[in-house]
Amino acid sequence: MAGYTRQDTANNIANGNVIDADDFDNEYNAIEAGFNASTGHKHDGTAGEGAPITKVGPSQDLVVSGTALTPKTTNTLDLGTASVQYKNAWFDGTVDTDALTVSANATVGGTLGVTGIITATGGVTGNVTGNVTGTVSDVSNHDTDDISEGSTNQYFTTARARSSVSATGSLSYNSGTGVISFTQGNTDTVAEGTTNLYYTDARAIAAANAAITDGLSFVDAGGDGSLTYSAGTITYTGPSAAETRAHFSGGTGVSITNGVVAIGQAVGTTSNVTFNDMVVNGNLTVNGTTTTVNTETLNLADNQIVLNSNETGTPTQNGGIEIERGTDANKTLVWNEADDKWTVGSETFVADTFEGALSGNATTATTLQTARTIGGVSFNGSSNINLPGVNTAGNQNTSGNAATATALATSRTISLTGDVSGSASFNGTANATITATIADDSHNHVISNVDGLQTALDSKYVASTQTEATWETGTSTTESLVSPAKVKAAIEENSITQTSGSAPYYGVRAWNGQGQTGNCTISGSQVTFTTPMPHANYAVTCNAAGSYGNAYAQSKTVNGFQFIAVSSGGSPYASMGEFIVVC
Repeated sequence: MAGYTRQDTANNIANGNVIDADDFDNEYNAIEAGFNASTGHKHDGTAGEGAPITKVGPSQDLVVSGTALTPKTTNTLDLGTASVQYKNAWFDGTVDTDALTVSANATVGGTLGVTGIITATGGVTGNVTGNVTGTVSDVSNHDTDDISEGSTNQYFTTARARSSVSATGSLSYNSGTGVISFTQGNTDTVAEGTTNLYYTDARAIAAANAAITDGLSFVDAGGDGSLTYSAGTITYTGPSAAETRAHFSGGTGVSITNGVVAIGQAVGTTSNVTFNDMVVNGNLTVNGTTTTVNTETLNLADNQIVLNSNETGTPTQNGGIEIERGTDANKTLVWNEADDKWTVGSETFVADTFEGALSGNATTATTLQTARTIGGVSFNGSSNINLPGVNTAGNQNTSGNAATATALATSRTISLTGDVSGSASFNGTANATITATIADDSHNHVISNVDGLQTALDSKYVASTQTEATWETGTSTTESLVSPAKVKAAIEENSITQTSGSAPYYGVRAWNGQGQTGNCTISGSQVTFTTPMPHANYAVTCNAAGSYGNAYAQSKTVNGFQFIAVSSGGSPYASMGEFIVVC
């Protein structure tokens, strides 16, 4: 909530009014809510939320402004400790510190400028601009254009490489171009040896014929096809179609005609196939949307049936069994995902025994499964029992106060909330005293009870500059006070007998119990406006009829109020009277 908001919009808590406990209770609750730990003041500077908190700490050591977070005095606050540390920090600007110690790895995305000396016992990785003293283990980010050539390990050049190569014998070398040439003869210029002879077609055919025909013979055993050899070529002629088909024959329900196999019906991937008995030794997968089993008896070897097996996420579909009952209503045993329970609807389970928790009443139970003890007497539900100290009829009066009690078993805290706050612990051994604290701006005082208020108001008064005659006739538009003539003109212009109007003139006039005029309804002592008032700060003038002493209105809201008349004997009644409402 936005701080504390006055709840008594009807101004019931005022001198001369009847104040209900609800009026105080509403104010106490509003104050308590205004200081609630989680929903109370935000201190964001807006109306009702309190001023922003800019200083934090036991001595306001930390100062927060719109542009900076600073200590109250320089060099006094640490950001974390050696044992309690912050995790990460981000800065968009310059970090200026007297000394910097980095206990782990550090990454510098830009240029690290150092005007002093960098000492790195663990080495430096990355680009370094300037003079380096010591051993550099990796110069992979440099090339020979950046490092001067030494006298021993010289850089590579093409000329240096070519000048270090030479060739002899059948090889020739050009140091200017770096080309090595080799001159080799062919079989026309190289004499044939006695072991590795040159190839010729005649030598190859002769060797193949000798290898194939050596011990080779062909026997036709009457099988399909034929095998022949001629001039180094082996020819195999495969079986004819008739020979192949002769090896196949139809079985039960299967026929083969001219190589076509048939089973008496179409078995394409989109065909509907009908079989009598069928045994599937492997798995059977049906990818359709409906599987219909037209059998009277279904025997399953499986000990568990899984429904909704394609559910992989949060379950939303109920699952169970439904029994078709022809012309009668079907019956179901369903797991209801919404209730997370098994249900049979409004049907009844019948069983000789049942184990588990039950809710409701058992219609046939005669005894408790486990007898219980009540007041020291065993009770199993089979018959009534008599308790010691209690008469048989059970109407013994045990009300009243304990004659020997001196303290409450558990101490209680009595608290005041609302405009007045305070609390005290009470256990009955002694009286309790509450020190009350009254919240500021929570109630009203008459001017005379506030010291110096009347004098302050008098100092603010500006006297009228008009003459008495002009002030009474109300002809001036610059009067410092509202004249009687202006009040009279306002009331006459917006008659209190009208049934509608707009602020600040809005009213009704009615007789309670004797009829009514204006925009309201009367039921007993309750007056209800047909059109709600703009607010509840309206004035009610009451006049009791008959032998009543006076009358007043209470419990005012924008929708109506309660009319109370006080008899001459001092007793209040909700009775007849005349009232005028002006808002």
